Amino acid sequence: MSRFNFGSLKLSVRNLAMLALLAATPLLGFAKDAALVVAKNSKVTAIQSAAFMKAFKSAPARLDGEEIVLVVKSLDAPETKVVGSKLLVQTPEGLIEAAAKRTIIVVNSDDEVIKVVGTVPNAVGVVDVYSITGAIKVVKVDGKLPLEPGYLLRYE
Repeated sequence: MSRFNFGSLKLSVRNLAMLALLAATPLLGFAKDAALVVAKNSKVTAIQSAAFMKAFKSAPARLDGEEIVLVVKSLDAPETKVVGSKLLVQTPEGLIEAAAKRTIIVVNSDDEVIKVVGTVPNAVGVVDVYSITGAIKVVKVDGKLPLEPGYLLRYE
């Protein structure tokens, strides 16, 4: 059997092929985070989940006396589902109803979420953490940012 030596590490052809396969395979099943984002010039830096949930109990949604709107991509997107279930404590039907009342704006992509958040006053967007750009600002949820241990908006 052929062996490859990498310093003190010795690998068989089979083990080397397995390592190459693992490296080429996307990491599936690992947790990801949804990020709540606001316009770069927004004064909002943090949101308490209880206050956010209460804000969306009636239409129009209000947070700290200001009317707000939530911008999401597709009601079926994992980021939207985690915000719906963990932050808004809404069923999928509840999210559809909120979209009908215009407290939630549904768009097609993270890029569109970012554009709408940048142009609609008091908009709060939901994007995959890997879609964050310099055009928006990430807000803390219950004192934590995405990728920090204990972050509320983690999903698989």
